[in-house]
Amino acid sequence: MKRYVMPLVIITLIFGLIHYFIFKVITRSIPEETVFNLALATWFILSLLLMPVGFVISSLPLKKFLYPLTWYGYIWLGFFQIIIFFALIEALITIFYSHPYSYWILITSLLISVWALYKGLKRPTLIRHKISGPASIKGLTLVQISDLHVGLLHLNQKWLESVVKQVNELNADIVAITGDLVEGAFSEIAPKLECLKSVSARLEKYYVTGNHEYIHGSGPWEKRLVDLGYRNLHNENHVLTFRKARILIAGVPDRMVPRFDPKLKSNPDLALKINQDVDYRILLAHEPASVHDIKLEKCDLILSGHTHGGQIFPFGVLVRLVQPLVKGFKRFGSTLVFAHQGTGLWGPPMRWFTRSEIVLIEWE
Repeated sequence: MKRYVMPLVIITLIFGLIHYFIFKVITRSIPEETVFNLALATWFILSLLLMPVGFVISSLPLKKFLYPLTWYGYIWLGFFQIIIFFALIEALITIFYSHPYSYWILITSLLISVWALYKGLKRPTLIRHKISGPASIKGLTLVQISDLHVGLLHLNQKWLESVVKQVNELNADIVAITGDLVEGAFSEIAPKLECLKSVSARLEKYYVTGNHEYIHGSGPWEKRLVDLGYRNLHNENHVLTFRKARILIAGVPDRMVPRFDPKLKSNPDLALKINQDVDYRILLAHEPASVHDIKLEKCDLILSGHTHGGQIFPFGVLVRLVQPLVKGFKRFGSTLVFAHQGTGLWGPPMRWFTRSEIVLIEWE
């Protein structure tokens, strides 16, 4: 936790300045000496402090007793993302038109935040995609779940059991988990994953790590998933047979892994390399940007996550600066890349213009 102290202090100071900007925009058309201004300032200051406090509490042994503070801190972070968007719009409006209703951004942001909280707490939506491929794999089905972040707020064992139930109802040939499975210490979260053992797939179940497995640095998640019946792919591949077709499933750890373990790296070319003919090649990679790391080998489809679809609009605009796509499909040369919006979520339990999803892909 010590390594987070200085970053939290710096981030809180930056957020403090932004909170002050938002406060000034909201109160622009309201007389300074009012109870509203004092109450709003007090509310903003307390909420600003509860953002880092909630994060710290989430890692403490007593977090169960202080969970309301953690919830509030994360929800305020989501509200903050929404209100800064409208504050910037209001600031632009006032350049051309001055009006006496600057407090509209507070009311609008509160209403949208309630809606976003409702969307964030909903169970994941089943999304079906049909994509083209060689005739030999027509009818193949794959379920992808990603970014579950089990251990964060309401993403607990009971929630995971409901996800497993949804997945099993699909009776897919392949099930793939594309990283950021957990959020917390290994000793605490590993037992909560037991229900993943009951996930059924007619052919095989696969797992690749995301960045959050390494951020917590708390245990052998790969071994835990192997014990639960999954094939972990770290710069390697597995060939399975569907009818008479041979399908290569390759996987890489997250691109950030060298920051946490210098002995590891993400190498798609090594993962995709094979000395035999196959009909179709799929790469499981936590980040869509892994498509840029393929230099030598061929890949037909990349299944990724990480972006959460932006989670709360307009955050996806910032995600676009570091990822080639935020959600859905996009083709890069001969490779089709899919970015999953996340089965769970991270930080605020909120979504705006995105959704939590379980994705079923069928080849036609």
